[in-house]
Amino acid sequence: MRLSLILEKNKVYGPYKGSKANNGRPLYVLRRPDGSTTSTNKARLDYERKNGELPENTHVDHIDDNLKNDNGHNLQAIDGSKNVGKENKRRAK
Repeated sequence: MRLSLILEKNKVYGPYKGSKANNGRPLYVLRRPDGSTTSTNKARLDYERKNGELPENTHVDHIDDNLKNDNGHNLQAIDGSKNVGKENKRRAK
């Protein structure tokens, strides 16, 4: 869904601390017009707000590997498979 539609049609709450399932990464909660809710990754939404919508299978990567540092200068867009590889290397340490 296009970023402008997400922000236009949904009320955005947060950011909130994520769960153990997502390694505590911050997230936003979106309330849809029908009253249902969903969550989205804070880093991705912040990056897209600043730089425009990302193509499918493009991830937002934390350059310094600090997953809680969502400073705009610490975020970069990379291919999903490269980000998974980087994440696997980080976890192996």
